[in-house]
Amino acid sequence: MARNTLMIVVLAAALAVAPAYAAKLYKWVDERGNISYQDRPPPEGVGRVEEKTMREGGGGDSGSPGAAAAAAKSPVTLYMVPKCSSCDQARSYLKKRGVPFSEINVSEKNPQAQQEMIKKLGELSVPTITVGGKVMQGYVESLLAGELDQAGYPKPEAKPETAETPEAAPAQ
Repeated sequence: MARNTLMIVVLAAALAVAPAYAAKLYKWVDERGNISYQDRPPPEGVGRVEEKTMREGGGGDSGSPGAAAAAAKSPVTLYMVPKCSSCDQARSYLKKRGVPFSEINVSEKNPQAQQEMIKKLGELSVPTITVGGKVMQGYVESLLAGELDQAGYPKPEAKPETAETPEAAPAQ
């Protein structure tokens, strides 16, 4: 009897805690065409919003208290243009790591964003990534990872490596 009660209590606790491990990531486009990825819902009146539920350990940590605290202290912005492979790589890395970030399109179709970038950062260069007050021009994964680590963003979980067995040499 005590064993059944214990199992029911453990099962109830597991079911109550399970939703806490689900993090939401929101994606929306503002009136100037800038794309934002955040762990918080967008402001009221934003058009189409995409919402993705992510599980902890399943490719992102964006809903964790560590990511939220780091984002509040050192927000991340990706300045990009369409059809830019380095911009795509940077975006992919930020998503994979679960970092909430804003994306600003500084293509010729968005001269206001270009002027704001020049005023804020001094020049037009893509991809440019800001982590708090730090500015990185170009994308080098190890440098971006170091800046994110230093800003307090949670590190991605290490995946266990599988040991490869060497192929047996043919007998002679």
